[in-house]
Amino acid sequence: MSSPATRPYAVLGVVAVGTWMSALGSSLINVAVPLVRRDLGVDIGAASWVLAAYSLSVSALLLPFGRLGDRHGKGRVYAAGFGVFGVGSALSALAPTLASLVAARALQGAGAAMLMANGPALTTAAFPPAQRGRALGLQATATYLGLSLGPSIGGWLAQRAGWHAAFWINLPIAVLGGLLARSLVWGGSAGATPGIARGADPAAPAAATDPASAPPARGAPPAARGRPFPWASALLFGPAITALLVAVTRGQRWGFQSPRVIGLLALGAVLAAAFVRAERRSPAPLISSALLLQPALGRGLVAAFLQYAAVYMMLFLLPFYLQGRLAMSAADAGLVMTVQPAVMAVLTATSGWLSDRIGTRAPAVAGMAALALGLASLAMLGPRPERASLLAALALVGVGSGLFTSPNNSRIMGAAPRDQQGTAAGLLAEARNVGMLCGVAVSGAMFAALGGGQPSEAGSGALGAAFQGTMLAASALAALGAGVSAARTTPGSARPGAGSGRGSAVVRGEAGGPVPG
Repeated sequence: MSSPATRPYAVLGVVAVGTWMSALGSSLINVAVPLVRRDLGVDIGAASWVLAAYSLSVSALLLPFGRLGDRHGKGRVYAAGFGVFGVGSALSALAPTLASLVAARALQGAGAAMLMANGPALTTAAFPPAQRGRALGLQATATYLGLSLGPSIGGWLAQRAGWHAAFWINLPIAVLGGLLARSLVWGGSAGATPGIARGADPAAPAAATDPASAPPARGAPPAARGRPFPWASALLFGPAITALLVAVTRGQRWGFQSPRVIGLLALGAVLAAAFVRAERRSPAPLISSALLLQPALGRGLVAAFLQYAAVYMMLFLLPFYLQGRLAMSAADAGLVMTVQPAVMAVLTATSGWLSDRIGTRAPAVAGMAALALGLASLAMLGPRPERASLLAALALVGVGSGLFTSPNNSRIMGAAPRDQQGTAAGLLAEARNVGMLCGVAVSGAMFAALGGGQPSEAGSGALGAAFQGTMLAASALAALGAGVSAARTTPGSARPGAGSGRGSAVVRGEAGGPVPG
């Protein structure tokens, strides 16, 4: 078996399959939920757990599986993820009751967490720093293709073969992906990835230097494997994040002052406190405090959370706005909604390539600024907007997200020591997933507070006004994300080194000039 580092594009292909499949799994069943509700004889609130179980399982398990990959090998955990995802898909298709379907979806989410937490680390390991942004951009393209194609594929399958088919389609993909992963990345670890020189800024363009001049790596995978796995932290983190997210996402439906929500918030707070205590006592914590204190990584995670929260505030309300306020058919609304992810899919690879040339800060800031402008444009469309204006605003949202995502991912992964890149990838996916869930929750709560009530029941006038206010709030979040992305991580910059090749260290600043002294 060849080393993953010697076949970078083969590794990227395997990671893209897992990324696409896990994104497809999160969006494929969305349009089939009404059929699930009808066939299993449950109400819409109960049926919504089919979607929630997947997202909550992913959120609870991302960090433990990222840390597990750092300790036992990212390729092994990644390859096993295909198997877990495939089993979860088959059990979902065979589920006779809602309870069994929800449990199977949670298992499917566990497989997705194994893939999401280790895929970016494998990609980072396989490519030199000067190509990291482009590689992560291509991986992000696979994510957006999965998210954008999922509703169309799922709707077509559910209409012709029933909702079970929306799960069966994952099985051959999981088998193929598992075989490829077993062949290409089973022995892969982010430990092979080139390190970044101590004091260097990952926001700078990647320039290669002589490998012999690189400083010692900050940690190595053998040492990571020698440390014990933090079982106490892992067992506390999942229930803590699940309790808090269920309270936040169900607060509007149950009432934020209801005993259930208050009880879940209290339980989550107690478990979170116990998690922090366990982390402080652990010789090898689930999340290294030194990793979180990396300025580029910390700011990148905050910016990623803000970006996904802002985008999902829009995505949650947009179908109701298009069909309720603008009286579009479901098919027409679906077509309009493909504009934003389609533009994102086109730009993510390009923005990754650009960040390899000019650094990550400029495209990330420009992307968040464009996202803020696009969301503000949606808010200002008026009661009867022209179709061209609507499509232009959605395209601008796609441009902003497409410009931002790959450079920001590259900045985060480049800031992590090589023996903690699985944890960094888990944190990145956690920021993305929690941002999505919080964006939906905040969007629904703001919509109700602004007079829209429940989106599915709001009248045209109230819906338009509430949509406008919520989009302005989402625009403000994106503008805040632009400010976070613009922050410099080092006051100076460094001279680019000569030479090239994998195994290089990066010592280059944001302005491209020499490092003082």
